[in-house]
Amino acid sequence: MKRRSFLEKTLLAGASLVTPNLFVKGKRMTGTKIMDNSMDHQKRMLKLKGEYYRHYPFDFSKGKIGAVGYKGWGESVNIEVPAEETALIAMHIWNIGFHPNLPFSSEGKAGPVMEMLEWASRSIPIIKTEIPPILKAAREAKIPVIHVASDEHYAKKYPGYQRTLDIAGNEPPGLPRAPRHDEIKPPDDVKDNLLFGEKFKESLQYYTPNFDFPDLAKPLDSEYVAFTTHQLNEVLRKQGIWNLIYIGFAINWCLWFSPCGMVDMSRLGYRCSCIKEAVTAVENKESAVGELNKREALWRTSLMFGYVHSAGDFMRACGKL
Repeated sequence: MKRRSFLEKTLLAGASLVTPNLFVKGKRMTGTKIMDNSMDHQKRMLKLKGEYYRHYPFDFSKGKIGAVGYKGWGESVNIEVPAEETALIAMHIWNIGFHPNLPFSSEGKAGPVMEMLEWASRSIPIIKTEIPPILKAAREAKIPVIHVASDEHYAKKYPGYQRTLDIAGNEPPGLPRAPRHDEIKPPDDVKDNLLFGEKFKESLQYYTPNFDFPDLAKPLDSEYVAFTTHQLNEVLRKQGIWNLIYIGFAINWCLWFSPCGMVDMSRLGYRCSCIKEAVTAVENKESAVGELNKREALWRTSLMFGYVHSAGDFMRACGKL
């Protein structure tokens, strides 16, 4: 069955499908040979529960609010996928709150940035409690862990990044940019001040340069590190991996829209799922109580990209390999 296009899946809000022939034997693309696993020895099967949202049936008697008739959450599907064709994608797990120059506080030189990083109030405890056992389970089960950095300035400190470059090579040319894309047009020159306060821009110089992976989620020397979609795609294709399980921050921001995120990777044919306890969302004044944006983000992830897994189920599945 041919995988539906990203646009079709969005419009239909259907469950993500994965074609059994995502990787064609012997085919070469941009110089990377795709691993053919069809003749491998008996594969180790990762057996997971995939939670999904039942986006039907619309209650026509309710008019504009007919979606109240949807069945919603409450069901899961058994998923069996070869462990060697699965990767845990640890994306944008930053050292905010773990570096002396990046305390999560309004105090300090990066304080004006911290005042808009409300999600760090949840990412810090997730990094402390949820992510380490997930990484440990994946590593012990020999499920590849691939780390996604947001910038090369810290990615290049890790041996896994050079190994990624050895596979991916140079970046391919991108699409032509919009006219005048490199100009700042008013009122965009003051938009950051409007959104985040007048001191925000100045404080960025003390924020981004200190980025790194926190000690609790640092890449092992044997683990790949990537920061562009091309790099991640080439590393995955080299290993014959198509089933991606994301952890990191934030599920409704970087994990969807940044390079290596679900939008880019889904368009390339990857199944993109997440572990719900190991992600958080960017919330706002209206959504913070109840983490409503995270709830919506898990719904969207289920409809558009893959499935939602629980940390406990993932770790148990790893333990059975």
